[in-house]
Amino acid sequence: MRISGFSFLFFCLIISITSIAQNRTSVQSINDFTFFFEQGDFVKAEKCLLNVLESEDSLLDRSKVAICNNLGVINNKLGRYDKSLHYYSLAEKLIDNRSLYSEELGDVYINKARVYGIIRDYNKSIDYLNQSLKLYRSLNKNNSNYFKVSSAYLNLGLTLYENRNFKDALIYLFKSLDLKNAYGLTEKELPYLNIAKVYVETKEYSKAEKCFKQSIYWFEKEYGSNYYRITSALFDYGLFLNSIGRNQEALNIYQKALAISFQNYGAKHPFVSLAYKHLGDYFYNESNYGEALQYYQKSLIAVVNDFNDTCIFSNPSISSAIFNYRLLDNLKSKSQALKMFALQQQKTNQLKVMEHSYETINLALQLIERIRNNYTSYDSKLYLAENEKATYLSAIEISKEIYTLTNDPVYIEKMYSISTLSKSRVLSDEVNENEILYSKSSPDSILIQRNYLRMQISSYNKLIQDESQKAKPDSLKIEFWNDKLFELNRSNDTLYDKIKTVSTQYRDLASITEPVNLKDLQANLNRNETVVEYFIPHNYSQGWRDLYIFTITRDRLRFKSLQVDTMFAYNVNIIKQSAVKSNFINSPKAYRSYLIALSYMYNTLIKPIKNDLAGTKIIVIPDEEIAYLPFDAFVQDLPTNPSVRFDGLNYLLRNYSISYAYSSSLVFSKKKVNTSKVVAFLPDYASNATKSKLIGAKNEVVSISRGFTSINYTNGFATESNFKHLCLKPAVLHLAMHSSTDTVNSKYSYLIFDSIQDSVEDGRLYSYEISMSKISSPMVVLSACNTGTGDLYHGEGIMSLSRSFFLAGVPSVVNTLWDVNDEASSPIISSFYHNLSKGMDKDEAMRLAKLNYLKNSTPTYANPYYWAAYQVMGDKSPVKRNVKVYISIAGVFLISFFCLFYFRRRRLS
Repeated sequence: MRISGFSFLFFCLIISITSIAQNRTSVQSINDFTFFFEQGDFVKAEKCLLNVLESEDSLLDRSKVAICNNLGVINNKLGRYDKSLHYYSLAEKLIDNRSLYSEELGDVYINKARVYGIIRDYNKSIDYLNQSLKLYRSLNKNNSNYFKVSSAYLNLGLTLYENRNFKDALIYLFKSLDLKNAYGLTEKELPYLNIAKVYVETKEYSKAEKCFKQSIYWFEKEYGSNYYRITSALFDYGLFLNSIGRNQEALNIYQKALAISFQNYGAKHPFVSLAYKHLGDYFYNESNYGEALQYYQKSLIAVVNDFNDTCIFSNPSISSAIFNYRLLDNLKSKSQALKMFALQQQKTNQLKVMEHSYETINLALQLIERIRNNYTSYDSKLYLAENEKATYLSAIEISKEIYTLTNDPVYIEKMYSISTLSKSRVLSDEVNENEILYSKSSPDSILIQRNYLRMQISSYNKLIQDESQKAKPDSLKIEFWNDKLFELNRSNDTLYDKIKTVSTQYRDLASITEPVNLKDLQANLNRNETVVEYFIPHNYSQGWRDLYIFTITRDRLRFKSLQVDTMFAYNVNIIKQSAVKSNFINSPKAYRSYLIALSYMYNTLIKPIKNDLAGTKIIVIPDEEIAYLPFDAFVQDLPTNPSVRFDGLNYLLRNYSISYAYSSSLVFSKKKVNTSKVVAFLPDYASNATKSKLIGAKNEVVSISRGFTSINYTNGFATESNFKHLCLKPAVLHLAMHSSTDTVNSKYSYLIFDSIQDSVEDGRLYSYEISMSKISSPMVVLSACNTGTGDLYHGEGIMSLSRSFFLAGVPSVVNTLWDVNDEASSPIISSFYHNLSKGMDKDEAMRLAKLNYLKNSTPTYANPYYWAAYQVMGDKSPVKRNVKVYISIAGVFLISFFCLFYFRRRRLS
């Protein structure tokens, strides 16, 4: 018998059970299990182990661990990944003395890691693999142990490959292969296979083919040509052959893989489904969409229980999937094939087929939501958002095709709904989760425990990041911190299981995280307001990217479909570069290039929809790199004067008030809070020689008191502790301070408070700390540098300090897109507060503040660098009642009342 994680546990299983068995039934069941497992009959193998587990024999914990671990292996083979994780977790709980059972625990970890890799929860997979490696290295050196270490290296390489980290993947895969060669270990076929896959991605095709052939050779040498695991090599080899144009060879390989899969697994299994899908893909690439659809339908049947309909227009229930990700890929492929098949039909039949295509892609979108709601890992949700954006694009394109055929406005609504569904869903989930856990119905202990775990996880990740960036990182420290992280993440998973159990509200989270209904959004819009939502893929297709622009007013929804080439990204980059330093534009050539970029963005993003704008207020919901753009600095027409002058330019600001939102769900706040109070923080950084005093910010803080009741925490009182103490006050929070942007991970960007008199906090308020706070302010003004910038995630937006305040419950944030000039920003913010004190909407208050700045600035300081960085994000409603308006309304009411009273008296007399 070959040595593996399975067989070692199985060997212990035989010894422990045969030594204590009270009857022959258990021993026979173990013998039968051995036979059926080696034959690949996993259903019968599972029954054998369940018989032992349910028998009257008294089993040692070590035997139960072996049984549960092998039940996990079997369910993994059968594609039942949730059940597989369940059995692995049972085995893990049974191992209470880890020093005694370290090898068994390593086996459980490595098996669990592989399942997490399959369901694409890669961070968990890597954590478990690293822990298994640590356990194996602590064991005595022998062939069994070397095999386990090589398996851990193999799975680390595979997980890194799946996460597209090809360089590190090769390192671990070769480590695995070297161990197998050095000690004559079995299963050389697996590192060869995965090394081949990496070479395909790095376009080293001759090396790839050599490794594919080595993998197949070792599979056949050790197990024969019909062994069930050889299908993995055949699938990938077929894909490789297809990619280099050897199509007939690829078809033969796919057919062989299908035969082997069917023989070993039967009709219902993810591998059988994958075999059918590869055949479908083959015929799709040959433009034989009818034949492709037949195979895609078979792929659906193979991965869904209780579904056997061969009609290509029939779809299964997503609730019966054997493996969600396999079903998702099949649905996406089928919907695309139906779309292409429809375009081949006569016009009379096109609509029917295209509607089936929409029905299929809509099921895929529902399945994405189901998968996302099952994730507890923040990183896994982000990974899903980034990698499934193409699915939303596909759904929009199919809806557009139906709209073209029918001219039915319902499909414009569907397109818009799909676009909103793809926007900032992780943010929406987190906001709603925080609201639920901060509600009175949620046990305080759960909330405290969740925040403690998150804080600890973020802190240890930060320690590891900082240490790893050193010239000579301390590997012992990193290993220690990784161990701490592993335990914290496991505790976090357990906590979320508890939250889902005790909180009915949390179980209903999926229903309340849906994007805002179009009619509800329109009902909140005023007559002069327009929501402009953009949707753009992050990849080019043949040099072009589709750009969809949706305009929503109080009484209509419209869309424009455009295409942009590489000039779009080029001009975005020019605008971003000009925001880095004001002197970037130091020549007529650079000046002209900058203005052309601003004009290009106006002509691309605004001009096509100008006639659809209802009035003078625009609410922008950006997508991809559009989030980096200052819309109010867009130039509506280029000047003819070649000299470098920024004054007098026709900026979009002159005609429109502009605010921004991450998604339509965050445009309007459910909680309208009016306040006349502002709490301001202004550190003087006397103890920090690297940070300059903010003279202009001091003027900002002084000016606030002219229109608001202000409490100012300045100098040594502007501490992080005081800020955290005042978070629950329903006042505007004004933070005039320095910030630090982490270029590696924006989660570790922070605001810098004064720390000399703070005995509790370190003066660094990290982005992740903010997101775990409860802040009752109706608006936070971040008068600091780069508070609206950070890492850009496809489908999710920019990870910034500003975003963290939304997670903390703040409905409106004023942030900055780049470094702000202290001298220039002071008059803008002062004027902004003056306008707010009159009861203006935040967007209009900011617009008039910027216009006032331009009116009074010199030509040099009219450069958008000095004034365009500030953005109003989220709810833009006033923060202070306009007393004069209320007095006027009351006056009109009283005059009307007395007039009516007077005329009634005269009539009666």
